[in-house]
Order: sequence, then structure tokens, then C-alpha cells
Amino acid sequence: MLQKWAEDNGEKFNYVDVLSNEPEDSSYKGERGFIDKEKIQKYLPPASDGEDVIIFVCGPPIMYELLCGPRNEPEVKGILGELGYSSSQVFKF
Repeated sequence: MLQKWAEDNGEKFNYVDVLSNEPEDSSYKGERGFIDKEKIQKYLPPASDGEDVIIFVCGPPIMYELLCGPRNEPEVKGILGELGYSSSQVFKF
């Protein structure tokens, strides 16, 4: 479903698979490792684009801790906070 949305709305919606434990000898051609500052800067629009930026974060607690801070706190911390994203741009669910 997400891939279809990206195909149909490429100018507004970006979808990137990132697999953290994919064996190097697999046929997978996408991004590997963890979502880090470099991947965020490569694939996401900058915070300076303002209200047109919406980032959805969903995953295990460690992902929130590293990317945006705890799910139940509106303040944006972590990598997204360092890059200047605001609570009106980052949705934690």
C-alpha cells in the first residue's frame, strides 16, 4: 500500500525501505542498516520547508529514543530535533 501511494503521489509522498539485519549476500537492493542522520538528510525534506513537511515515526521504543524522543512527549528530540524538525512536523504513533 505504501509503495502504491509513493508511485501515485511521488511529488508529495516518499517511501523508503530500510532493513537493519538483511544479509549482505541477499538480493535486496534497498537501504540497509538503521535510520540515521545521513538517511534522514538523503530522503526527507528539510525542516526549513515548514508546514509542508510531515514525518511519521512508528516503531520500537529505541527508534523513538534515537529519532524523535518518547512517543508520549510532544517535544521533538533525537536526530530529528537536532535537524530542526518541530512537533508540528513530526507525528509519533
